[in-house]
Amino acid sequence: MAGIGFKLQKLFQEDYFSSRIKAYAFAGLVTSGPWLVVIATIAVIQWMTSFFSLLDLQERELFNLSVAYCFIFSQVLFGVQQLVVTRYTADLFYERRTEAIFPTFIGMTKVTLALAFIGWLIFFWISPLPYYFKWLMLILFVTVNLIWVLFLFLSAAKFYQAVAYSFLAGGGAALLLVFLFGKNAAWFPIFEHSNSFFLLAGFTSGMLVTLFGLFMSMLMTFPNRSKENQFSYLNYFDRFPSLFWTGFLYNVGIWVCNWVIWFGEGHGFLLESFLYHRIYDTAIFWSYLTIIPTLIIFVVSVETRFYERYRVFYGYINEGGTLSQIKNAKAAMQRVLKQEMERLIRSQGLFSLLILLTIGSLASFLSLEPEIASIFRFTTIGAFANAMVLVITLILLYFEDRRGAMWTSIIFFLLNLGLSLLFLPFGYDGYGLSFSIGSTLAFLFALARLILFIEKVDYQAFCQPQALTYTKKRTPFTKLGSWMNKRTLF
Repeated sequence: MAGIGFKLQKLFQEDYFSSRIKAYAFAGLVTSGPWLVVIATIAVIQWMTSFFSLLDLQERELFNLSVAYCFIFSQVLFGVQQLVVTRYTADLFYERRTEAIFPTFIGMTKVTLALAFIGWLIFFWISPLPYYFKWLMLILFVTVNLIWVLFLFLSAAKFYQAVAYSFLAGGGAALLLVFLFGKNAAWFPIFEHSNSFFLLAGFTSGMLVTLFGLFMSMLMTFPNRSKENQFSYLNYFDRFPSLFWTGFLYNVGIWVCNWVIWFGEGHGFLLESFLYHRIYDTAIFWSYLTIIPTLIIFVVSVETRFYERYRVFYGYINEGGTLSQIKNAKAAMQRVLKQEMERLIRSQGLFSLLILLTIGSLASFLSLEPEIASIFRFTTIGAFANAMVLVITLILLYFEDRRGAMWTSIIFFLLNLGLSLLFLPFGYDGYGLSFSIGSTLAFLFALARLILFIEKVDYQAFCQPQALTYTKKRTPFTKLGSWMNKRTLF
């Protein structure tokens, strides 16, 4: 993320209100742009389909759940490699070995495709949906997984404009194709689930446009496209196993409450293929939109004020600064981090409080059912705490406290899972409580860990055990990567 700071710092140095607006807009583009485009596209499609007379409720639900499942489980699969590959890629940039980045992209793509296909096979075996519909879901599932992979590498290369334009183009294409089908549905052949099939085909085509744009950007960004040592990054699973657990368990922890509640009171089972809970899932969907300010403010604060102090502190440590210089730099860094964290919690807290106070008006405006509005109050608190967990986890990783980040994700996952199971018998009275309480307790743990770590950050910088001291007995992924490198044909 450090590279974003150069652009933001330049904008903030200009003493103009418009420059600051541009800085926050740029941060919003980096952190939430693609996510918002996808969510907005899905929301508009759901709104449009409600006006298509030839689409009944079941067909719309089949389309919505097909898209939701592809995105939810692609996020979980992406979490398996996300932080490990991010660290590996960052080290390649730091060591100026950019020629090894494209092979890493190919290797991660192959592993992602294998995991996606295995996940889809489970769905293929269980679901009684027609074969053509399940094959279309495979195309969408693979496309979304590859989009996340490309997003990771292009973000690391700071090619944010290409990312934004690709998502905008794909979202626009999806909307246009869905609209054209809805208006001309009578012209299309009729077969089992044909309406939802063509809706899903339109949305998938839009995502393919996004994928194509990102892939072309990847080719332009990395002209040196070697195919050697595609799986060398797997050795980082041995060097930094905590990064795997941090990324994987955090992404699972986000959705585990949904998965448990899918078996609770009021759940649905569409066509013996999709478990869901319309009330709770809708509440979660809207509550996650409330944390956009956190994502924007975090990037701006970290990349402008905090990063400068962070760089000075570690610069003195790495380049032989005096004890007095290190202590002064540490105090300045601690002070700025405390100020920015207080600002972040205060800003997001006030925004979330405003949402909670106006939920009655919002529910009326958005035509939300009373049950959704009731659960939304709890899930908004949970989303706020979840955002803080994410922020503190990233800061802990900034300071190389991988163990603290890992335990934060473990606690986040276990609390959400355990409390969801505990409150499940209470039905609607317990929905949202597990996510709210679990995320809040994980947030408090993460905050305490950060405070304790920062107090001794100079000791940690000098005395922290290095990850490179692993033994050959603990290198299964390194051996696997070497074995796969030797047998790669393309």
